[in-house]
Amino acid sequence: MSGNRNDMAWKVLKRDIVFQDTWVQLEASRCELPDGRIIEPFYIRRDPDFAVVVALTKDERLVLVRQYRHGVEKVLLELPAGAIEKGEDPKVAAGRELLEETGYQAGHLEFLMKTAPNAANSTAYAYCYLATDAEWVAAQHLDAMEDVAVEFMDVKDARRALRKGTFEQAVHVAALYAALDILEGREKR
Repeated sequence: MSGNRNDMAWKVLKRDIVFQDTWVQLEASRCELPDGRIIEPFYIRRDPDFAVVVALTKDERLVLVRQYRHGVEKVLLELPAGAIEKGEDPKVAAGRELLEETGYQAGHLEFLMKTAPNAANSTAYAYCYLATDAEWVAAQHLDAMEDVAVEFMDVKDARRALRKGTFEQAVHVAALYAALDILEGREKR
């Protein structure tokens, strides 16, 4: 058995785009498994990568957004986040999304992690950042379909909120835990 287990990879024999619009591109693949079996069709969503920002003001408040999410048909409390434009640096996208959704600008942006939120059937990666010393500099600049309310939470209350299930987006939960670990590590120095 190989150490990196590349022998487990599927071989893509054919790819067809079966649906595409402004929001989604759906691909049907014909794949050969390592044991020779064929899977057809296997559907993949070709989603854009996106940036997620854990933003902290100078007075140690998290800058959050509340918005409706139709997939779960409810209003969620989230971190500022959004699609990375084609050719855009993920760090630049993180700063842009923070500013557009909240009007806040980061004093410093620090990379937290890159993660695949739905690796089973989506191509998207989430690039997560910690924004410190965030300051309000402008009004929100939202897309036509966005209705986003800005809210704040003391960073000291974040772990309790996470445990209570206040945050439901899995990538946002992971990013927030990673940021809290970094921030708590700095406090111990």
